[in-house]
Amino acid sequence: MRIAEVRLHQVVVPMRPDTVNSPGLERPLTAADPVSGRLLLDFAQFPKWIVELVADNGLVGLGEPRRGDLLEPLRQQAGMLVGRTLPELPPGNLPLPHGDSYESYIVYEAFEMAWLDLLGRHLGVPVHYLLGGRRVERVPVDYWMGVCTVADTAERARRGLELGFRGIKMKLRPSDDYAGRVAAVRGVAPQWPIVVDFNESLTHPAEAVAFARSVEAQGRVILESPLPQHRLDWYVELRRRIAQPVALHLTSGRQLLAALRLDAADYYNLLGPLGPFTEWARMAQAAGCPTWRGTGMDLGVRDMSSVHAAAAAGCSLPSDIIGHLLRQDDLLAEPIRLEDGALVVPDAPGLGIELDREALARYQVEEYRCPA
Repeated sequence: MRIAEVRLHQVVVPMRPDTVNSPGLERPLTAADPVSGRLLLDFAQFPKWIVELVADNGLVGLGEPRRGDLLEPLRQQAGMLVGRTLPELPPGNLPLPHGDSYESYIVYEAFEMAWLDLLGRHLGVPVHYLLGGRRVERVPVDYWMGVCTVADTAERARRGLELGFRGIKMKLRPSDDYAGRVAAVRGVAPQWPIVVDFNESLTHPAEAVAFARSVEAQGRVILESPLPQHRLDWYVELRRRIAQPVALHLTSGRQLLAALRLDAADYYNLLGPLGPFTEWARMAQAAGCPTWRGTGMDLGVRDMSSVHAAAAAGCSLPSDIIGHLLRQDDLLAEPIRLEDGALVVPDAPGLGIELDREALARYQVEEYRCPA
């Protein structure tokens, strides 16, 4: 089997109404684009990409990087794959640049994903088999919301409850009514675990301690990345001073090893390419730290890849794999199955999905092919 062509589809798929920030709250949930430097208030305006690896036997593997202005690095790495044969493409170590930087790993991840999908289709096995085998039958997921008013927080929690979710993750910023938003969720779903993600926006451990104490009576609340994550010493201090669990959101094995050495967190939200992520998650679990799979409000291809990765890693905590439900379209012919707050892990070859070609055409901005 040889890679005959790579197709890159640039798409922009908006979020569904009332799923991110409350109307009128202009607080971006994204940093500047890692390549172009653009900053948009609506992160869904950043392009998404669908990658197709086309083999000479007619099979096609699907990949999807995280959002960003990634055309040039995608085209460059696509050119490195065209003409390669199966023995030249070992899973977990493709002949492509890959490192710890955001741009590097998200581009590599897209092609690794597409290659695992293609290889699984070729061999007749699911991607989780290629990652070491499924360790959980269902992947639990939380409902999600952005920065919201107290009233909208309650309404979105109600929506998640009606959809069958069993927990929620929400973004918080320093100016929010912390206790009010947590109480709003509790009023709807008294038993739900709540993950509050500050995206490193607090500036001193005292602020995180004050938040933790303000919600002590509100049941299970997990603090995700409240402080700058390069200050692991602050996380060590924070864990000594509060009762609630603390989670770090990491993107590399190097970061994870440093945090594990210091016992800086209770839980880990991990990103990264599928193969390395699976290894990192198992390493964290061996150290006694449960994990979940992080995402970025993605489309169906990347979300399904995360289902396979979380299943192979044995993630026991609810993951962030929910973008396919909150975007206006997931671009899949058949949706990912959600049952009782968990996503079903498929046994079909590869990722077990097919593109909805009509939806792809509807949201596509441009298509690029290598070779041209």
